[in-house]
Amino acid sequence: MKRMWRPLAVEPPFDFELSFRFVCTAPRAAAHLGFEPYADVWQGREYRRAVWLPRRRRPVLLRLRNQGTVDQPRLQWQAEPAAAQGAPEAAVTGGEEETLAGLAAHVVSGPIRLADFHAAIGRDTALRGLARRFAGLKIIRAPSLYECLVSTVLEQQLNFHFANAVKRRLLAAFGEAVEFEGRAYWAFPPPERLAALRPDDLRPLQISGRKASYLIGIAQSVLAGELAAERLAGQPAEEAREKLLRLRGIGRWTAEYAALRGLGDNDALPAEDVGLQKAVGQVYGLRQYATPRGIQRRWRGLSPWRGYATYYCWFTHWA
Repeated sequence: MKRMWRPLAVEPPFDFELSFRFVCTAPRAAAHLGFEPYADVWQGREYRRAVWLPRRRRPVLLRLRNQGTVDQPRLQWQAEPAAAQGAPEAAVTGGEEETLAGLAAHVVSGPIRLADFHAAIGRDTALRGLARRFAGLKIIRAPSLYECLVSTVLEQQLNFHFANAVKRRLLAAFGEAVEFEGRAYWAFPPPERLAALRPDDLRPLQISGRKASYLIGIAQSVLAGELAAERLAGQPAEEAREKLLRLRGIGRWTAEYAALRGLGDNDALPAEDVGLQKAVGQVYGLRQYATPRGIQRRWRGLSPWRGYATYYCWFTHWA
């Protein structure tokens, strides 16, 4: 059955292909090692991602494309249900369509007005240069806080190439795939699946026992209702951070990163990130890496857009 493409509202400007480079390609320093996407896939001129919907036993494949331009984007989305024993699952319902449209808008930061970020930059010539260089770049968010936390914990103290390999193993071992056009698109293991594991179950994937216990704890906290993204996003920023920091394995850097890409907090500032410290040092012409305190002091007046300043500096590692 031919499926309909549905429109998705997004505030212009929005450079669709440039923005998805952050999650669908490797940074320059790791590009020579090769890159096999583990979840976020750029296929042709589409972004594809297998995602879960409430009460559906199998994931669906979310597809996004842009039929317009950077200044006049015309985003569209479509969903492909998984097949069970060769037979396609039922098409998504009206309520599920609404959920998917909201998820897609969250992923592409649809309501965000880059003009507000540009105004906040003011006379910061370094950031204004990045804003011109990366015109239309928006933060691509993780589909859920849970997935963002799992990915970020796995990435702790690992290089990009090895972290990506471990995540692929996790999805292949405990996730679920949607087959479409001869390719498998892997969805994250649902929290109930990870929560039921023991640390030793993850050791064959080259996940340390300590990290395994952290991942299982995150999944258990999700099931207990302690990580409801809607509730955390509606709380004062520091309160939300404190709740994340109570989780084992979640430090300040992980909490800020998860707030930025999982909760959609555009003011999140992971100043302890070494990649950000390096990028800020280069962007501002410093002779060394910037310090966490130096970054916080430099961007004190950028609130509530310090997360976007972070993202644009990070993106220099990709562009």
